[in-house]
Amino acid sequence: MELYPTMTCNIDCVFCDTTYRKGKQSGELTAEQYWTILDDAVELGVRRVFILGGGEPLVRKDVTPELMRRIKDAGIEGHIATNGTLFDETLIQQLLDTAWDEIHFSLDAPEPAVNDYLRGRAGVFETVAKVMCRIHGLKAQRGLGPLDAPRMLVHAVVTNKNHTLFEEMVRFAGAVGCYRVNFDYIIAYRPEQHALKLDEDEKAEMMPSVRAAIGAADELGIQTTLHHFLEARTLERGHMEFSQEGPRDAANAPCLNPWYYLVVHPDGKTSPCCVIPGIGDHAGKGIKPVWLGEDGTFFGDLRSNMTDKTMTELCRNCSVSIISRNDYIRESLR
Repeated sequence: MELYPTMTCNIDCVFCDTTYRKGKQSGELTAEQYWTILDDAVELGVRRVFILGGGEPLVRKDVTPELMRRIKDAGIEGHIATNGTLFDETLIQQLLDTAWDEIHFSLDAPEPAVNDYLRGRAGVFETVAKVMCRIHGLKAQRGLGPLDAPRMLVHAVVTNKNHTLFEEMVRFAGAVGCYRVNFDYIIAYRPEQHALKLDEDEKAEMMPSVRAAIGAADELGIQTTLHHFLEARTLERGHMEFSQEGPRDAANAPCLNPWYYLVVHPDGKTSPCCVIPGIGDHAGKGIKPVWLGEDGTFFGDLRSNMTDKTMTELCRNCSVSIISRNDYIRESLR
């Protein structure tokens, strides 16, 4: 399950597709509603809760730290995606003491000037690097390695400002104790986002850096998504197509997210992934009626569509790294 506590953010990334992230949002779920959702999650057997959002989840000081504590108290695996600028020592110590599972730090370049331009605020790189170094150091004091909780990874959005810095990013991540770096190509809707996309010359220029980064990752034992960048077809978003091969049943549905993934947006609306916005049934009174719905409910109808291999227009914005999870799941189920 993914929980988005807020769409509000304290920085202003130039490529962000959440256009309404500035200022306090109205209609966000209350803390008590999140506790109800988590109680349902325990009853339904949810195995992992991922806290993230179009905004910065740690802006919700009334929800996110306590939600993280309750997730671990319930024995559920916990992940959080964050821009890393709002950590304090109390939260860092909580992460270690509760063995929070994974922290995804959003950084886009190992060079402060490039990163801070893309992140829309000066000083972001230095702030986040210090947080990561602090966690790395405290883990080392406890005899913990990169694969021990809390695991750290970097998520970088690839643009024409950082497309030759893959190897440097991998080495930076290794230096601050990360076990993984996720690279994902920018999704472009607005003119300022399209201006950050790579042209054909830049895509060619990128390839030596990708190959060098793969070598560095192998050397350092760091996991990455770099193999998706070796083929041009895996870069562009907005062109995903569903295969029509195989029987029309759940086991052969082109996307399995409606059967195993639930996203709750700040206003309580739901969806099966981060690509489809919150347009499903409301989770304000809990997630059981949302998740267990039959035909005529959002998830019930979506499962029927996927069984019939019918793609929504929004599904075309999916990325290879997201849809490829289905192959892993199918292989695991065999």
